[in-house]
Amino acid sequence: MELKNYSVSFDTPDGEVQAVRNVDLSVKKGEILCIVGESGCGKTVMCRSVMKLLPPNARVKNGEIRLCGENITDYKRKKMEKLCGSKVSMVFQDPMLTLNPTIPVGKQITEAIIKNQKVSRGNAEKKAIEMLKLVGISDAEQRYGLQPHFFSGGMRQRCVLAIALACNPQILFADEATTALDVTVEAKILDLLLEIREKTGVSIVFVSHDLGAVARIADRVAVMYAGKIVEIGTAEEVYYDPRHPYTWGLLSSLPFFTNEKGVLNPIPGMPPSLLNPPQGDAFAVRNSQALAIDYEKEPPMFKVSETHYAATWLLDERAPKVENPSFLKKRQQEPCAYVQDNRTWEKATPDLKRKDYAQKEILIEAKNLKQYFQVRSDYTIRAVDDVSFGIREGEIMALVGETGCGKSTTARTLAGIYHPTGGELFYRGEELSDKKSPFGLRRTGDNDIRKRMQGEIQMIFQDSGAALNPRMNIRQIMLEPIKISRRIRDRELLENKLQEILKETGLDESILSKRSGELSGGQRQRVAIGRSLLMEPRLIIADEPIASLDISIQAQIVMLFKKLQKEKMFSFLFIAHDLSMVRFLSDTVGVMKNGKLVEMAPTEELFGNPCHPYTRSLLSAIHVPDPVSERGHALIEYNEIQRQEENWLEISPGHRVRGEVCSGAECYS
Repeated sequence: MELKNYSVSFDTPDGEVQAVRNVDLSVKKGEILCIVGESGCGKTVMCRSVMKLLPPNARVKNGEIRLCGENITDYKRKKMEKLCGSKVSMVFQDPMLTLNPTIPVGKQITEAIIKNQKVSRGNAEKKAIEMLKLVGISDAEQRYGLQPHFFSGGMRQRCVLAIALACNPQILFADEATTALDVTVEAKILDLLLEIREKTGVSIVFVSHDLGAVARIADRVAVMYAGKIVEIGTAEEVYYDPRHPYTWGLLSSLPFFTNEKGVLNPIPGMPPSLLNPPQGDAFAVRNSQALAIDYEKEPPMFKVSETHYAATWLLDERAPKVENPSFLKKRQQEPCAYVQDNRTWEKATPDLKRKDYAQKEILIEAKNLKQYFQVRSDYTIRAVDDVSFGIREGEIMALVGETGCGKSTTARTLAGIYHPTGGELFYRGEELSDKKSPFGLRRTGDNDIRKRMQGEIQMIFQDSGAALNPRMNIRQIMLEPIKISRRIRDRELLENKLQEILKETGLDESILSKRSGELSGGQRQRVAIGRSLLMEPRLIIADEPIASLDISIQAQIVMLFKKLQKEKMFSFLFIAHDLSMVRFLSDTVGVMKNGKLVEMAPTEELFGNPCHPYTRSLLSAIHVPDPVSERGHALIEYNEIQRQEENWLEISPGHRVRGEVCSGAECYS
């Protein structure tokens, strides 16, 4: 594939949005090109324009696209359909918008195979089941006939990947294809993409904000900002010798490069509007080392090596010499030790040694909690199966594990959204479970526990876009829970509280009149956080709140969580796939597998001394932004042993393991 001086714009009521601006890019046969950058920089638009999947208001301003030797710039969508599947395929970011909600996922894979390959329906169904197994769907034969809503977010993404790979395309676009996946499945999918590339010679354009995943598979890396490629080179050149300040900012936002005080370094500010791109270098206003010329003239692509180019005036021979960022110096001094320390997490940051919550009372507790879903008369999903834990006042607890292990179901049951199938729930010492109650929560006279919980327990959902009413403006969205609960009736007091929350969450007052669709992903997530804080909760349950956010926005949100939790001292249940962020934020970590808790320990101890073989497998899948380390690092496979009875073993105070224990290289029960 080759793009030459390629530009794409959108005609909107406000004017022309210049989404992709004069991009020159090529992908060789069998090459994996990774594109990184913040939301809104043009990565997805560029990929979708090659597939001819842009809306009617989009237009190609200039340039051309060549695909497999053909000039497809002027191809219409119907003509492009003949190339889709056999020559080019795409995995989209949101699987729920890709999959038909009324058709079983297995039939959707079968349909793609039949449409693009001359095979019988029986053979297509067999191949569809093989593809489901290949991308890590357990019980593939049983799940073949299930609709998408029976799958977790990560499992739906695997199904979309199975559809894209089913027809052996020559070039595959993967737009945030592993964003919703847990680290073990993500590592397997990345290895699967590498294996498929070796077997078939398929070229892959991999769009991601996970710089660790990119380091594992990339041959070359292109960094996009404000619709332009600002740096491109081999993976080693971009990771070990980045030259553009924006690339420095992306790398320094990672927990891997926390400073000596254990604080993340997010890029200040937000990307510019492409309705009126700024004059000169678009990154200048966020660049602390910007030169005067950056505000006047756009920098050309400067040649660093035969394969490495960067668009920054700092590379001009007349520019003053700028020192390398501190994270690069540290890496260059002790590259091997630096990677090893961050891979095994043996060193804890000073900020993590917070033990003041340990003596506090337990706020919410689950005992032998069970949550089953009967999908069919002959098939029941045991989403949560005998889970017990407690969260203390002021404690930050994290739940980790692979997709579909029951993390979100546990969270929703704690929040009162689901009625537990079995077990007991206690909130501030009072038992909540009552099978006679329609909501599964006990009522005692005039004291309705459910109403009290609605105010004191708030939930932040994974998809902030779906959690915010698109018909309401942001002011209405944030104030709705307060009005329903009638907790604050004084208008002036409520307005002051709203202004305070906006300031705490880093939101501008101007967004109050906007609707959720007009905000970026990071802004929507901040609105969801602000809405929950307005209720002054005692417990916040955050289900994958940073999964779909950019690296720099993730760093901003996590630092916001840390700041607000320290000031307000609310308890916090944090569910995430990103183990590096879990390690940075949490006090205690619980590891879930197949609906059960298999290990529970203080964060430092779990990362420094994982005892369950599944935990070791999980931690081995952590990606680090280091290409050499990533390519040479193998995932520790976990072979599950079925047992009738699994007892808890106490390793140390607060550190419990279920059934299997690892000591050194050996595991025993």
